[in-house]
Amino acid sequence: MWAIGVDLAWSPRNPTAAVVLRWEEDHWELSVWADHLGSDAEILEFLAPYREGPCIIGIDAPLIVPNEEGSRPCDRQIASRFGRYHAGGYPVNRRWLRAFGGLRGEALAHRLSAWGFALQPPSAPRAPARTVIEIFPHPAAITLFGLRRIIRYKRLGRDLWRRGLRRWHRQLLTLEGSHPPVRWPDAWRSPPRALRTRRALKAWEDRLDAAFCAYIAGYVWFHGPAGYEQIGDLETGYVIVPRRVS
Repeated sequence: MWAIGVDLAWSPRNPTAAVVLRWEEDHWELSVWADHLGSDAEILEFLAPYREGPCIIGIDAPLIVPNEEGSRPCDRQIASRFGRYHAGGYPVNRRWLRAFGGLRGEALAHRLSAWGFALQPPSAPRAPARTVIEIFPHPAAITLFGLRRIIRYKRLGRDLWRRGLRRWHRQLLTLEGSHPPVRWPDAWRSPPRALRTRRALKAWEDRLDAAFCAYIAGYVWFHGPAGYEQIGDLETGYVIVPRRVS
């Protein structure tokens, strides 16, 4: 079983990160990652080895956007429920996404559907599945880690950005003690040495977010419906938020 996380840039001008986890009997093992994917073709090339067989893909991007303007019902629900934690998102609509170069998440979901992936979460725990789901890391972090507010690490000055990323990194390392656990490779246990430029910080941020999306996807597969809440639906758009399972 594979669990893949994709931190999808809304524009192909910006890099996309992806992380692949492999299930090893009782834990997830980080297998492959990339933080410099550009075009949709490059992203699909990275995903191509997993186009057959059991796999769940969690994407941090809107995958179903039927509304031309305004916001999706699921986005309004998330803003209402998680706004107090500073975890509400932007209102998503087709007109707004076109300003960034198109509806990349929707296009990627269509391509994955053509590969046989279902655009919905698994209906049973640890069953063979080929599915792709939309994930929003901030609400997921609130519910999974029991945070009182999000860990701020985006759109900050360089020093605060670096400090926030280090804290987010430490939080993700605690997933080794979660259920199910993930085993991080040695290269991921310490921050990258070169974090002096905004480009390096952004690459690390994207990589960490993709890793969290991969873990959430794997968590959803492992626990099934007991381990997640689907906010929204397949017609108007939805986001998967994990539930803590004791």
